[in-house]
Amino acid sequence: MAEINPIKYSSELQKQLFPDNSFYKKALQETGIADTTERVERPVQGSLKKAKSGVPKTLPLQVDIARDDSDYYSTDLVYAPPIVVDLPGEFALNYNKRAAKQVQQAGTINTRVATIAAINWGPTVAAQVLKTSGSSRASNVVAATGSAINNRKAVTKADMIKVHNLLMRMNLSGIQGNFYGLVTPDFYSDLLGIAEFVDYDKTGNTSKLEAGIIGRLMGIELMVRSTDDASTGLLYSSAYAKKVIDADVVATDCPAALFWHDKMVASAEGISRTSVNADKAEYLGATVLSSWTRFGAATARADQKGVVALLEENA
Repeated sequence: MAEINPIKYSSELQKQLFPDNSFYKKALQETGIADTTERVERPVQGSLKKAKSGVPKTLPLQVDIARDDSDYYSTDLVYAPPIVVDLPGEFALNYNKRAAKQVQQAGTINTRVATIAAINWGPTVAAQVLKTSGSSRASNVVAATGSAINNRKAVTKADMIKVHNLLMRMNLSGIQGNFYGLVTPDFYSDLLGIAEFVDYDKTGNTSKLEAGIIGRLMGIELMVRSTDDASTGLLYSSAYAKKVIDADVVATDCPAALFWHDKMVASAEGISRTSVNADKAEYLGATVLSSWTRFGAATARADQKGVVALLEENA
C-alpha cells in the first residue's frame, strides 16, 4: 500500500520582489486622469525683457505684449496581461490567491510606470549628462546578450560637486521644493566611501528611511532603485544617447543616476483599474483578472532645466 504524504500549506506566501518605485511621486503630479486622456497640456510662461535702471532716455516707454505658450506630454496605457485563477488553486492554498495576484499585477504595473518616469525624466541636453571619473570597479549591469560586463568608473566627491554645481546654476534654489537623486546600488556603494557622506541609519533618523530616502548629500535626498538589469531604469549608450524603454541592454551601456528638482519634473497618473471576471464558463468556473492604468511623465520644461544625469562611465 502506498504511503500517504500529508501536506501542510503555509499561510506565509513568498511574494514576487519589486524594486523601490516610490521615487516617481516626487514630482508635479496630475492624478486621476481619465482612461481616454492621451496627453496633458501645460501652460508655459513667456519670457520678459530684462529690467533696467536709471532715467529713461525717452517717454513713453516701449510696451511689449505679454504672450504665453503651451506644451504637452503624452500618456500611455500601462497594463498587466490577464491571468486566470483556477478553482483548484484557489481552494488548495492557505491564502487568498485572487487578492495576492491582484497585488502582484499592481506591482508589475507600478514597476513599469516608475521605469517610464525614470526614462522620460532623463535629460538629453548634452551639458546635463555628466560622467563619473573615479577608479575602475566592477559593474552589475546585466546585458541581454550575456556578454561580459564592462567595469565602470566609480563616482567621486568631485562628480557629486559637479552635479550640485550644475543644479545650482539653473537658478532652482528660489523655487520651493526639494532635490532628489535616484541611484543604483553600485553608485550608492561608491558614495559610502566618500568621507563626507552620512546616511540616515547612522544618525538614527528613521523617518527618511520610511519614506524610501536612504541618505542626504549636498542637500539632495538619495533613493536607490535596481531593476532586473541592475539599473535605475535609466540607461545611456556608450555614445551617451538615452536608451528607450525595452531596448536591449549591451555590455557598454552606462547606468545613470538621475538628479532632479521635484517642481521641474511632471507625471500624470490615471486611476488604477482591475477587472475581475468570476465564474467564467469557458475556464470551468475560474476567475480572470486584468489590471491597467494610464501614465505619462516628462520634464516640466522644454529646456530640461532641473534634471541632471550622472552616468557610470565605462572604465
